[in-house]
Amino acid sequence: MRIAAVLLAALIGSAPAWAENRALIIGNADYRSAPDLAGSDTSALGNALREAGFTTQQGVDLEAGPLRRLIESLVRADVDPGARIVALNGRFLHDATETWFMGTDVDSPGTMTVAMQGVPLSLVMRLLAGGDPGSVLILGTDGQQMPHRFGLENGIGTLAPPDSVWVMTGTPEAGARAMMRLLGGDTAAQTAAADRALALLPQNAADLTLAPFRKNSDALNADHDAWAEAAVADSAGAYQDYLSRFPSGVYAVPARLRLVQIGRAPGVRNADRAAWADALAADTAPAYSAYLKDFPIGRYVGAARKRMAELRPAPPTRPIAPQIPTGAAAEQALGLGPAERGAIQRKLSLLGQQPGAVDGVFGPRTRLALSGWQRGNNLPVTGYLTSSQLRMIAAQAERRAAETAAQDRAWWQETGASGDTEGLRAYLRRYPQGLHADAARRQLTEAGAGPDTPRGDAATWGWARRQGSAAAYETYLERFPQGAQAAEARERLTTLRAGTEAARREEASLDLTPSTRRLIEERLRVAGMQPGPVDGEFTEETRAALRRYQATRNLRVTGYVTQQTVSRLLTDVLR
Repeated sequence: MRIAAVLLAALIGSAPAWAENRALIIGNADYRSAPDLAGSDTSALGNALREAGFTTQQGVDLEAGPLRRLIESLVRADVDPGARIVALNGRFLHDATETWFMGTDVDSPGTMTVAMQGVPLSLVMRLLAGGDPGSVLILGTDGQQMPHRFGLENGIGTLAPPDSVWVMTGTPEAGARAMMRLLGGDTAAQTAAADRALALLPQNAADLTLAPFRKNSDALNADHDAWAEAAVADSAGAYQDYLSRFPSGVYAVPARLRLVQIGRAPGVRNADRAAWADALAADTAPAYSAYLKDFPIGRYVGAARKRMAELRPAPPTRPIAPQIPTGAAAEQALGLGPAERGAIQRKLSLLGQQPGAVDGVFGPRTRLALSGWQRGNNLPVTGYLTSSQLRMIAAQAERRAAETAAQDRAWWQETGASGDTEGLRAYLRRYPQGLHADAARRQLTEAGAGPDTPRGDAATWGWARRQGSAAAYETYLERFPQGAQAAEARERLTTLRAGTEAARREEASLDLTPSTRRLIEERLRVAGMQPGPVDGEFTEETRAALRRYQATRNLRVTGYVTQQTVSRLLTDVLR
């Protein structure tokens, strides 16, 4: 993990709180396996936004990994949020429910891999929600086609922005003109109407204006901008530039700390140069070895190692057998494939270890997790598995899952099983995604005693709209069959039921194999959704787990495996 991302996440919370207008500009023009995009002037847009008082981050020609890391800047909490502007210029792909902004390393993706090569716009829009007076997402592309597999289409698909998020689409040049008009005080409607190459989504209100801006204190704003640029660059020069401008700034201490970690602070740099000069003067292997010992991440490490290799005697002609780590041969004999390794990683996570991404690859983080598990069980600490340890991990993980389920069931028997309103609420407070959470909510709704269910026609209708579920509209109609909004409630209920049926057909069209179903159940289990036995059979427990997962991820709640759900499962695994 890059230290810049860690520092931004850990330190930004300690900075003084002030209203902050944020902007993010990304211009992807030079694609590896797709047509290039013209007209994206990221630098000029970034300068204009900074002059307007926005804390601005920008990136050019980003691959999928750096693209996701830069978009993480939108996640940071803001007690007193200001306006938000995000401009994404590049290539887009979409299916029936989602659109992805693609990294420059995109290579003919399909429905199962597109989430690994791009960023879903639904996520970007959720991160933009909450801007004050609002947020604008500007998407720039052209009509050229890029390679992709069946199930995807080029361009921007249907978008459903949350409240207070406005979306404009057009060419990169039109997007740049739109941004300048918004910064000048035009409303979203005026901006869109002034340019034929620009479109404002019709379901959005069009009276947003971002001016006059709520500007930050000039000094604090400049300090914060300089630190953000230094943290993204994560280089000695960047941190030294920040300190030269703000020697007593908000981030002066972490900047100096990072310089020491890089090993390029002014005092260390001078000592590094002097030690290297001494090593060059001696020009012996011990002298270079001493330099490397004192400056393991020094400026001249590469040259020192190269010269040491030249000075050492030639190796013996007889080949030397490679050193095999203790325990590696025993693990290799197990013949573990990627699926088995992924299952072991999930079990280690369940047992409180941190093996990293569930990718079926035993990298350094998985080895550390295995070592930690071995240490906790008084076993030889090798970071490699034996057949007996494999069985022990499986048994412990099974017991842990059973214990969690037993605690859930016991609390249900103690609180909600009797159907008492207070007991049902007590169960949901402890296990909001528990085995019986759906049943508890259904009973509360049927009793008209849901924790948030209001009284009165208008209040109940507002509650049903916020819930947006079939059960909520059914509750409204049961209480007010002739209510003021009864017709609309029936229409929305019909639409939701039709959506559920469409999701059922979509799952059927995916033709999921038993192994794929088991993989989905396993990922739901690791996510804490309690899908029941991982056996490839989609029972009512599995459907309830799918609904819980979709609700917590802001997806369409259907209880069926849709392409949107599969994409989010893949995104969660990548994270």
